[in-house]
Amino acid sequence: MSLSDLTREFFRQLQEMSQFKLNLLFANLSIVIMVSGYLDYFTGHQSVEALFFLLFTWYFATHSITHPTFFVEDEVYDRTLISVIQSRKSLVSVLLLKIIVQMLIDLVKAIPLFLLIAFVMKVPFSHGVAGSLLIFLLCFVAIFGLYGMGLGFAGFSLLYSRTSSVTGLISYFMLFFTGILTHSTNLVLTYLFPYQYLRAFILQPNLATASILGLYAIIYWVIGLLVFYALFSHAKKKGAIFNV
Repeated sequence: MSLSDLTREFFRQLQEMSQFKLNLLFANLSIVIMVSGYLDYFTGHQSVEALFFLLFTWYFATHSITHPTFFVEDEVYDRTLISVIQSRKSLVSVLLLKIIVQMLIDLVKAIPLFLLIAFVMKVPFSHGVAGSLLIFLLCFVAIFGLYGMGLGFAGFSLLYSRTSSVTGLISYFMLFFTGILTHSTNLVLTYLFPYQYLRAFILQPNLATASILGLYAIIYWVIGLLVFYALFSHAKKKGAIFNV
């Protein structure tokens, strides 16, 4: 993966995205309404600043969970998976390129949206510019880490069709049951996803919590890669890849 590959894919995605301006307009409008609605509803029940950053993270994390699966399913559907496997680039490096580009595309879309929401909803940034930027970076540690989890799910696409339907459900499951909107009382979900620790860092930044978030990202990627390679190897032995 080179910088030229990254740049070329980024601008290709931007050009493709520009062809669906009306769809993007309504999709972004729905995000503005939803996030603003949650911020308004939960005002007085919890920190608006924490909820703002958590919803910002969730906006990206929905793609962290779903898009690696979409990427693999697209290769399977277009019957280009064999070409990718036989090329000099590994399948994981191709997926990593797509992941980085997707994060950049989401950033281009998210910054104006969430700046508008922050302005309209008068979100109080109590940690100042430097503190808010640090929280912003920690959000991306969580987001990138969850792409590792998404990569694990993507491995199942090599064996089973419509895996993306399951990951789509998980992305909304995260919103309601993993500590984004409210504190989760389910210890399994609390430790499975990083949102409670991200909330704790937003409310009281400290090195220990930041380190835990970094550890989560590493664990997600290690497990995600192990699962993906195991399923990839199984799919090759089974012949599933060569029959797509």
